[in-house]
Amino acid sequence: MLVIKKLKKHIFIRKSLWSALILIIYMFGRNIPLPFVDYDDIFQKSKQSFLLILSGGASGANLSQIALFSLGLGPWMSAMIIWQLLTMIKSLNLDKLNQKESDFYKNLMTFVIAIIESLGMLANFNLTEKTPFILIVLVIIMIGGTFFLIWLANMNSEFGIGGSVLIVFFGMIGSMEETFIKVFKPSSEKVPYPMLMVSSIFLIAIFIIVISIIFERSEYRIKINRILVNNSFGDQTYLPIKLNPCGAMAVMFGLSILMVPNYVAQVLTGVFPSSNILYWLSQNIGLNSYWGVSLYIATLFGLSFVFGSINIDSEKIAENLRNSGDYISGYRPGKPTRDYIQVHVSQLSFVGAVFSSLIAGAPLYFGVAHPSYSAILMLPGFLMMTVGMMLMVVEQVRAIEILHSYKELLE
Repeated sequence: MLVIKKLKKHIFIRKSLWSALILIIYMFGRNIPLPFVDYDDIFQKSKQSFLLILSGGASGANLSQIALFSLGLGPWMSAMIIWQLLTMIKSLNLDKLNQKESDFYKNLMTFVIAIIESLGMLANFNLTEKTPFILIVLVIIMIGGTFFLIWLANMNSEFGIGGSVLIVFFGMIGSMEETFIKVFKPSSEKVPYPMLMVSSIFLIAIFIIVISIIFERSEYRIKINRILVNNSFGDQTYLPIKLNPCGAMAVMFGLSILMVPNYVAQVLTGVFPSSNILYWLSQNIGLNSYWGVSLYIATLFGLSFVFGSINIDSEKIAENLRNSGDYISGYRPGKPTRDYIQVHVSQLSFVGAVFSSLIAGAPLYFGVAHPSYSAILMLPGFLMMTVGMMLMVVEQVRAIEILHSYKELLE
């Protein structure tokens, strides 16, 4: 027993050191400025871009300056969503591709999205030298930074703790810190009842954390009849479906997805400056307008159902039950079982979608009306993501602990 405890301690120390090294590299690259960029212009514009900076922080991006890792994992996260949606279209047969082929197409989509986002970001700021060559060089550097960051995330998944979630989490914390310092810095404007406001924010934050944990841990259990289990454990066999099947992933990926059309509109506005429609889209596809907030909430709703179906694949579960001879009482194997499971997944995904929209989306309408509080109103969504990320890391730590508890027996 003592040997096992020492082994676990050694493994966690080694993985923690790997994660620490990767985070140091990430934080260093996040602050390496790129050449040919007017940083005085960026400083002035970042003062008025709280929501954009915070939205980018949800994917590990640093939009407060043009740096090596400014794009973060956003292009990769967006590509993952698009790929999952395409995979769900059975007629495309994408689920039959091998790992090498699917990785190629994912990387290709990541590359295309990274080009769009880098061009959109550069279109917002002034360059000291505006030549096509300089623009291409900056785009290549930013795309290279994104793929290097993806490699770091994969290395952390293999050798560290937390996978890509750890990088996203630290990027989000960094963006929140920078923005909240700007929001709460001393100013000539007197805030009415400051202690009451701080206490209210604290209590609301505690409530959101508690309710998020409840939604993450609560589950609906469908009893499974195992024909090969004929003892007391047979009554404890069930299929668990979370109260919020998508977790906080809809919030995280929703912000990343929303940035893609935003950057597309900005790039097209630069190409066609006389287009009123493109100009309107570039100003309203974001969290600083009622139309943009509504689009974000609609994205949250859609992603909640997508991630619900991804996390609980009713067709695959029904197929596995049929192949093993197990069943759900009152439902024949195959399509009836699949439909029964999918109904529950859809119902609980709807509950999760409403919860995410009320907590992470609805407060942003108030932020449009009162821009000075917009950064604070992003806090509920970030708290949801933080809870989801921390619970995910805890599950990974538990899995590692259980895996290495049996090392001596396996040897």
